[in-house]
Amino acid sequence: MIVSSYKRWRLAPFVRPELRAVWSRGAVPLITWEPWTDAGRGFRLREIAHGRYDGYVRRAAKSAAAWGRPILLRFAHEMNGTWFPWGRARDGNTARLYKASWRHLVGIFHAAGADNVKWVWTPNVDGGGQYPFARFYPGNKWVDWVGLDGFNWARRGEWQSFTDIFGRSYETLSRITSRPMIVAETGSSQSGGDKAAWVSSALDEEIPRFSRIRAVVWFSDRVGDVDFRIDSSSSALQAFRSGISSPRYGLTRSALLSTPSSPDRRAAAPPAPSGGFGQPSLFYRLTQKLHGRYLWIVIGLLAGFLLLLAVLVAWLRRARRSVQAPPPRPPGKRQAGGSEP
Repeated sequence: MIVSSYKRWRLAPFVRPELRAVWSRGAVPLITWEPWTDAGRGFRLREIAHGRYDGYVRRAAKSAAAWGRPILLRFAHEMNGTWFPWGRARDGNTARLYKASWRHLVGIFHAAGADNVKWVWTPNVDGGGQYPFARFYPGNKWVDWVGLDGFNWARRGEWQSFTDIFGRSYETLSRITSRPMIVAETGSSQSGGDKAAWVSSALDEEIPRFSRIRAVVWFSDRVGDVDFRIDSSSSALQAFRSGISSPRYGLTRSALLSTPSSPDRRAAAPPAPSGGFGQPSLFYRLTQKLHGRYLWIVIGLLAGFLLLLAVLVAWLRRARRSVQAPPPRPPGKRQAGGSEP
């Protein structure tokens, strides 16, 4: 089992009582070390790489070394996205600066004797090529585990299966490195489709077909108005409990930590399911797409159709009146049955 937590810079990332609580449950601590403040101000990658915060980093490294037991640590996750201060194209950030800052931190930890810290590199899934991540990889010398973050956001009716979300990025990651893989963050929205079906499909059918994935961490929280909590509904929670009861998710701590690099570096993703993962109806998906300029296009088309219909109805009425009107009577003719004047 893995217990995940998040620590912002300036705070102590390794808190002994918290580590003991996780370890006593037979779990491994996974700590996401985020270089920003509570107010959202980022610590520049350039300054991290050049040693400005080395005092803070050394204290953290010594604390980890004193703990002694294994810790999974991921620094500045989802660096290929643009939503965090350390993300690409933010504040002058580049892949080169990211790799330099990562390697600088690893070097400080090694110098402090904190070899019990296992470094976990986890970009966001590439989003169909929108967020490429290969160029951010620090290199096998500096990384112990690799992974991915990805979610079924269900925005505008787009309901994606686990395989839809991770498949392409999984194959890319397998080409970059043979390091063991973890899904460090995943989850599904509660809105739109059937979350319980999504959970069951992911845990029972899809994840077991990804041969390189050794661990999966559910992100059980809200992000804005999207509810990723596993207990957002009783049915979703039951599906989760049922799924993780399988022996395939019963990996012991020692077995997880002793996971070797994969002998088969390249791995193909399984085919995505065509259904059965809780996707909403076609009608729901279409209505969710009617927003912004698409909504105005539909309104314009509907108005044009109604105008055309009104013109057609008016023409039919005029044509009907002309057919029903009696023909004009020729002059000098009398009506049948009438008398001469």
